Amino acid sequence: MQLVKHIVFYVMCFTSMISVAQTGPYPQKTITMIVPYTAGGGVDSIARLIVPALSERLGQKVLIENKPGVSGMVGAQYVAKAPPDGYTILAGNTTTNATNYYLTKNSGYHPIKDFVPLSLWDRGPTVLVVPANSKFQSVNDVIKELKSKPGSLNYGSSGLGSAHHLSAEVFMHLTNTKMQHVPYKGGPGVMADLIGGQLDLTFEVIPVASPFIKSGRLRALGVSSKTEIPALPGVKPIADIAVPGFQMETWKGAFAPAGTPPEITEKLGREIALVIQMPHIQQKLQELGLIPDYRHNQEFKDFLQQDFAMWEKLVKDANIKAE
Repeated sequence: MQLVKHIVFYVMCFTSMISVAQTGPYPQKTITMIVPYTAGGGVDSIARLIVPALSERLGQKVLIENKPGVSGMVGAQYVAKAPPDGYTILAGNTTTNATNYYLTKNSGYHPIKDFVPLSLWDRGPTVLVVPANSKFQSVNDVIKELKSKPGSLNYGSSGLGSAHHLSAEVFMHLTNTKMQHVPYKGGPGVMADLIGGQLDLTFEVIPVASPFIKSGRLRALGVSSKTEIPALPGVKPIADIAVPGFQMETWKGAFAPAGTPPEITEKLGREIALVIQMPHIQQKLQELGLIPDYRHNQEFKDFLQQDFAMWEKLVKDANIKAE
């Protein structure tokens, strides 16, 4: 009996030593950031801009893993079900953590309850673009075509609830027109088929569309912001030139699974926010047509709750149906 007691004592001591070793200062190993879209898209490009500086600040490598599919839901589901230890985080956006809830019958996760908001990265509008050889020279040209031939044009998106999709839905609602929706797994596919002539137009996020506009392969007709965007000089707000009241702004940010210890989420949120505040990161985001936003932890949570309610109203007012 005495021998058994000694064995139990040593096992407990050994287990305690392992526990202490594993609960040292976070992080102790590589962190995986899940991007729920294809490489080269809007979320992916900003994640890759941020990750090198974040790795340096945390003292551990942060690796990006793309898990695209179903409007970002495949990757978001993966993170929602991941161990809440701070080593798997989500590069989320308006779609994954707001609009999917209203536009899908079962997303497999709750965008508020199943995640802890860490930090915003940016906010930004979309730009209405057509192929360079398109007959459409203005937003009014597009509206005139849709009025005379309802449903005759198609537009691409990176999935249901994406910035592309919602911009088009609000545009159709305000102009009383109809277009055909062609969903893709990510922005690069939309760009390839738009340039190739398989699509008539799209509302693309500016970081993805800008290089094609500047190279002359796409023509920009208008932006969904209230004012002009420095990254696209001369491209007027759609609200000013054709559709009064039209505005669309989406965001990107990082999330951890619900249940992640507060000391970890606080550190991640703070460190990501500090990365966004770095001058070279801010400059790059602005060059891409984005508005840097480093609200983190509680401030990000407050923002998210307001945004969630706003999208509920917009989806209802525009009569956008869940699929």
